[in-house]
Amino acid sequence: MSWGSALFWVSGATALLGAVLAVALRNIFHNILGFALALVGVAGLFLTLGSDFLALVLILVYVGALAIAMVYAVMLSYPLDTKPQPRSTSKVVGAGVLAALVAAALYAVVLGAHFAAGGGPREATAQWVGRRLLEDYVLAFELISVLLVVAMIGAVMVARKARMPRQPLKPTPRMIG
Repeated sequence: MSWGSALFWVSGATALLGAVLAVALRNIFHNILGFALALVGVAGLFLTLGSDFLALVLILVYVGALAIAMVYAVMLSYPLDTKPQPRSTSKVVGAGVLAALVAAALYAVVLGAHFAAGGGPREATAQWVGRRLLEDYVLAFELISVLLVVAMIGAVMVARKARMPRQPLKPTPRMIG
């Protein structure tokens, strides 16, 4: 087994382990760490496939996004020292069945696909990706940025309402006179 194939299998196993940990663990902070592990595994897969730029972008962008996700997760969740809510067995079984169906569908699609044996993969350089994003897909790029800003504002508003108890307004002498 070559170093490249060994790195491929280790990266794939890391991505799968991180994904399972992100879904299976009960603590929200541990879920985020599992997600980060899955992203590192996917970045390793990009490296083995010769896409160094995409691996670097995945780590740089998602490390920033992960930091924001951690902040929102802590703001919007129950305190970490409280007992977690009990899970419904039917929901866990339903999620497992749905995951198995999606995995089977993806497996069937990959088996039925005919991959062209061409001149190899196109190298994704920073210049190529930038041109594609800002020339060919500029509308999608801008819509995604607006969606992310709206999501951040919404998360802040929900967090502020959940943390601030409502108190009735008491009249003061200044308000009356």
